[in-house]
Amino acid sequence: MEDELQRPVRLMNFVSEEQLDESKKSRGERVEDGTAQRDRPLFEILKENKDKKDAEFNERLKHRPPKALDEDESEFLDNLEMSKKEYEQWIADEEAQQLRSFQAAVAAQSFSVDEVKETPLVPPVPEQKSAGRKNPTCSLIKYDYQSQTSGEESEDGPGKSRRTFRDR
Repeated sequence: MEDELQRPVRLMNFVSEEQLDESKKSRGERVEDGTAQRDRPLFEILKENKDKKDAEFNERLKHRPPKALDEDESEFLDNLEMSKKEYEQWIADEEAQQLRSFQAAVAAQSFSVDEVKETPLVPPVPEQKSAGRKNPTCSLIKYDYQSQTSGEESEDGPGKSRRTFRDR
């Protein structure tokens, strides 16, 4: 007992590589510490472990009968179903209202377009048909250019020539 008191207490013991090698040789190689090679891919091993756990879980649940709903649970589910129906009805009403407003806007726009079509922007000019064969550009040139260089003052100032067009 006195020997235990005199030795300092160590929380960790140092392990050398030689000691590790000896312990590996004595117990053999293991897959967990990476000293042995796996004969299968890791994916297969993990899938097998998952399948085992799933099978155990399903086995535990399989023997249990289904639990009946109590009054609170059934009331909650009824309220949940009713709120879903109310929400769906609200969505349907909202869509119908938006559809009506869209149709009204389209009708108003088409009505205003019809009004614009009914009242032309420029009144139609009746075309004058000539009896003979005339050059159409000749009919456009009806005015004679006249230059006045009188002593009258023009808009531009005194002594300036005034140009006017007169009808033929």
